[in-house]
Amino acid sequence: MKAIGVVRPDFTPRVYDIEEPAAAPGGVVVDVMAASVSDFDRAAVRGRYAEVTRPLFLGRDFVGRVTAVGADVDYIDVGMYVAGVSAPRAPEQPGTFSQKVAVPAKLLAPVPAGVDLVHAAGVGLAGITALSAIDALGPVDLGHLLIHGPVDGVGGYALQVAKAHGAVVAVVTRPEETELARCLGADAVVPDSADPTEAVLRARYLLDGCVDSAIHIAGDPSVVADMVRPGGRFTSVADAASPATRSDIEYRPTAVLPSGHKLADLLFKVAAGRMSSRVRHAVPFDQISHAIDPSFPDTDGTTVLVRK
Repeated sequence: MKAIGVVRPDFTPRVYDIEEPAAAPGGVVVDVMAASVSDFDRAAVRGRYAEVTRPLFLGRDFVGRVTAVGADVDYIDVGMYVAGVSAPRAPEQPGTFSQKVAVPAKLLAPVPAGVDLVHAAGVGLAGITALSAIDALGPVDLGHLLIHGPVDGVGGYALQVAKAHGAVVAVVTRPEETELARCLGADAVVPDSADPTEAVLRARYLLDGCVDSAIHIAGDPSVVADMVRPGGRFTSVADAASPATRSDIEYRPTAVLPSGHKLADLLFKVAAGRMSSRVRHAVPFDQISHAIDPSFPDTDGTTVLVRK
């Protein structure tokens, strides 16, 4: 079986031959048809995991067709089209940029009618991460929420989930993504600038000077944390360590735990038109080096790798 991974010193994506998976008790095997490119994958090809001496296999989410079902699985059948997000794996374990993947059945969600496989793959890890960030803040009373970072992935899903919970949302994002942020429902949009403090201050002003909660996607997390009112809440999907330097706000880490139930909820919202999956590029697996390059344009949606 073929799988795509990277290894030092150059971290160039390469195809490796690995053993074909088998369905374990409580698990299934899925023939992978599409998988999205995540920040984890981009970081890997930039050499972030430089200590890796064996192949680090890429891919954290997937969509495909079930080809084998293990014992004790009675709600998923061979032939079903499913989506899933895998848990973090050891470097030598296969990722989802592969021909097949073996996963616990509890991590799978059926692909609803009306959602094509490419757009289902666009939800995956980004959607689960966004939902985890909102859960960390406590979705019942988000109040005035500030999101700082790109909205073509995690930030866009966080924006949509927050609006569904009644939050007033201001977004500070890349200038080329301001229109996308508005389309996704942002109440106020500020283009990021060379001076991030100035941009975030402007967003705070648009929220009537009050930021009750904030989500950091990219950039300097301390800048965002400093804008939160005393007693407010803050989380980051990019840094597990607390970036907050103030004792009068609460930092709540985002724990991204794959869940078939949560993914199913997101996919059915997409099917019902209550959430948008923005997939701008569908690229064949054999063009991964091009798709994962930092200069590859992805300013209006996610990049999804597709097996032909």
